[in-house]
Amino acid sequence: MLEKIRAKDSSNPSSAKPSLVKRALSAHAVMGISISAVLYIICLSGTISVFKEDIHKLEQNGEPRVESLSPQSAQRAAETGFNAEPTSAHLYIQLPSQGHSRALVQTDNQEHYVDREGELSDSIAHPWSAFLIDLHYYLHLPKSFGMIVVAIFGVFLFAMSISGLLAHPNIFKDAFSFRRSKSEQIKKVDLHNRLSVWTAPFHISNSLTGAMIGLAVLSIAALAPMKYGGDQHAVFAPVFGGEPVIDETPAPMAKIDKALRYMAETHPDKPPVYVILHDPKTAGQYLQIMAEHPRRLIYAEKYNFTGDGEFIDTVGSADGTIGQQVADSVYKVHFGQFGGLPVKLAFGIFGICLLYIITSGLRIYFLKRRNKGRAAPTLEGAWKGLIWGAPALLATSFVASLLLPLSTPLLTRLFWIGVVLAAIAGAILAKQREGRAD
Repeated sequence: MLEKIRAKDSSNPSSAKPSLVKRALSAHAVMGISISAVLYIICLSGTISVFKEDIHKLEQNGEPRVESLSPQSAQRAAETGFNAEPTSAHLYIQLPSQGHSRALVQTDNQEHYVDREGELSDSIAHPWSAFLIDLHYYLHLPKSFGMIVVAIFGVFLFAMSISGLLAHPNIFKDAFSFRRSKSEQIKKVDLHNRLSVWTAPFHISNSLTGAMIGLAVLSIAALAPMKYGGDQHAVFAPVFGGEPVIDETPAPMAKIDKALRYMAETHPDKPPVYVILHDPKTAGQYLQIMAEHPRRLIYAEKYNFTGDGEFIDTVGSADGTIGQQVADSVYKVHFGQFGGLPVKLAFGIFGICLLYIITSGLRIYFLKRRNKGRAAPTLEGAWKGLIWGAPALLATSFVASLLLPLSTPLLTRLFWIGVVLAAIAGAILAKQREGRAD
């Protein structure tokens, strides 16, 4: 009789429902953990990226320290940098600034440090920093697609931050309550909520600015073919300025020294930080000098000059439309590039808090499942493997890159293979512990 009942139950379609629901819940959990895992990696790499200039010094610390670069030396750096790659369509000079005592010249495919006389030093070698920035900006995906993906996760984080605040109407009233004597789940929830409130200005502004940076790429892809005949540069011309018509007739190098002297005489309180030269040594070359405006969040105002070093106008980042000023302020706000070392340290601490908020949110989820008799030890183990494995892999790869000639592509492969193996190892160990407990 018992066998007949079992056979009848197995033939009943409704008996398959629990297994279908279970599979659906498992799939839902896997997707939730995958989203949290990607968000965790983006936030982890972003927290470290705040200190990228300091990391550069550790990666390549034998280069000449340059506190200032004279207009004559900048002109010489442009000449020697372009001679190293005479087919380059662009030339960039990063000038020394407060907190950055190095100068460099960059063409389309080469980067060199320069000394105070404007002579080229060794090529820039920052393989681990390049790997880290590419991870945070693009998740090592093709750049345009990767930035859009990262922007979408920025939207996720912003939405989670806002919805979390709205879901707890007494969250500010209870901002300092912490029930230590309660269960582990309640203690985790309290700490998760408290940190979410205390650091809300940081992670809301950070997620919003990150989403804005990434979605700008999507705007280019959408608007360029619809309104500008496919010209992607024209999309942001109203914000960052346009470029003149190209004239490739050979001409002497632009008078960068004259333009820099103009800045020193006319705007002594606005230190230049970057020189950008489009189409160098052509009749249509176009010179921009980016200068900081103290006590402003804008990255820099762009001062436009002719190839002869004559001032034309400014783009309007400092005094243009609100949209221009906001767009030019996004970078500094996102990476904490204002206020010097104290702000960078604060961003580092806030970033660690955000990582805890993400990990504790998943920890609360797993505790709730366990308390309801629906423990997911394999998924929980995979999550633990990732949250401990990712920072360990970043630290190990950084040390290895200082000791060995590891390229950025190799570091990328090692990181992602290591992350997958760490998650698999965590899942296997958790499954084994659960089996021994049973």
